[in-house]
Amino acid sequence: MKKLALVVLITVLLISFIGCSPSAKAGMPVVLLTDYGNDDYRVPRMKGIIYNTYPDVEIIDATHGITGMDIATGAYILDLTAKEFPANVIFVAGVGSPASEDVQYLVLLTNKDQIFVAANNGLLTNVINDMGIKKLYSITNKELYDRPDNLLSSHYILGRIGALIASGRSLEDVGPEVSNPIMLDIQKSEIVDGTLKGSVVFIDHFGSCLTNISSADCAQAGLAVGDTLQVTINGNTISAMFGMTYSSVAVGEAVVFINSLDSLQLSLNSASFASAYNLNTGVKVEITKLIP
Repeated sequence: MKKLALVVLITVLLISFIGCSPSAKAGMPVVLLTDYGNDDYRVPRMKGIIYNTYPDVEIIDATHGITGMDIATGAYILDLTAKEFPANVIFVAGVGSPASEDVQYLVLLTNKDQIFVAANNGLLTNVINDMGIKKLYSITNKELYDRPDNLLSSHYILGRIGALIASGRSLEDVGPEVSNPIMLDIQKSEIVDGTLKGSVVFIDHFGSCLTNISSADCAQAGLAVGDTLQVTINGNTISAMFGMTYSSVAVGEAVVFINSLDSLQLSLNSASFASAYNLNTGVKVEITKLIP
């Protein structure tokens, strides 16, 4: 009889555990990544909203310098940042998300057990591709807010929900579970008829273009340091050396190399590659080896 009671108790506990809703661990830090800039009211206001909601929260500033409305760059940097953080961290990401009745906001729990609060505008594309979706919810529960609809700015919604989750609030409290989030149309790296194809995923401060082409992709395409490459991008056809760094070529010349992020980088020595060829993130690139 005692054994039967023990079995029943264990079964009930297992059912309860399996059926429980996912929630954050109270005290998880909140990492902010936005295109708000550092001279705008939105960043300090968002922090005030977060602290007012959960005074014991730890806030970490990743960056607020994403180019305004540049969702593709934001998606790349968000993913790059998240890869270096451990599990049990909440990312509040505001890029390209102006306040509008048409904007849907999401809470994502990845397979890495990181949580993301962001607009459903493609900003989570790279994170989802790399870390997958464990749970995904649409933020629709306005009972979580402490102000009327006409005062629900994007930075309020993101900050408020991020803070509530950091305090231990159940993720499913924000709204219904959903699927099929908006994803950016990014040309994945591939080799087609000997041509290596990919996309520019980030343009750095110096105008160098980072792509989603890796060293493994280059090796598979038979490219090696010292090769002369033909780079086709945004209607331009450029001859560039496959080098080791900027100084592999003379000042002003084009060079292609694998950087410390294992990303194939397109650069000019001491000049801006992006400005020279009028490039933006998302543009597709094709690379072939020139046979002497």
